[in-house]
Amino acid sequence: MGQLTGAGLVAATLLGLLLVGCNGAERERRAEAERQRAAAVERQRQQGALVSRCRRQRGAMSEQVRALSSSSAALSRLNQQSYAPLPLPAAPDPAVLARFTRDDQELEQERYQQALARWREADGAARQRWQAQQAAERQQLSARQNAARAALAKLGVAASPEAQSAWSRCDGPALMAVTQGAAN
Repeated sequence: MGQLTGAGLVAATLLGLLLVGCNGAERERRAEAERQRAAAVERQRQQGALVSRCRRQRGAMSEQVRALSSSSAALSRLNQQSYAPLPLPAAPDPAVLARFTRDDQELEQERYQQALARWREADGAARQRWQAQQAAERQQLSARQNAARAALAKLGVAASPEAQSAWSRCDGPALMAVTQGAAN
């Protein structure tokens, strides 16, 4: 009988340990589920706060996105421009020159060379003015671009097209994605 009681005691102990082990695993599963639920609630809270902030800032943000887009487009157009030289003076027509005397031909050639020298000088000056104007305009557009980027950064909006799109639509999931992407 003592031996049976010992076996029963071992079985009872094993059964108790098994139940405690199952309860421990169950507790851990419940704790993990609770952590996940709390994280989801926190994400929802953060998303709601982002959407609310987005709606409050929408006007200022849209203005800065337009300014950035406008200056970027203008800068792109400016970079596509090229200098158009002044028209060259007309060279003497060989058929007309053939009717001239040798001295008149030389005189006509000399006049053309002088006109060509004046053209080179005028075109060089015009090119320098054009380049200076381009540099000034490029600097002004870059300053506008930088100011718009800084204003967007101050509003907490990244300068990427994805972030600007999410903030302009006040799309909660997209806002979460771009703000988490910026944080990483």
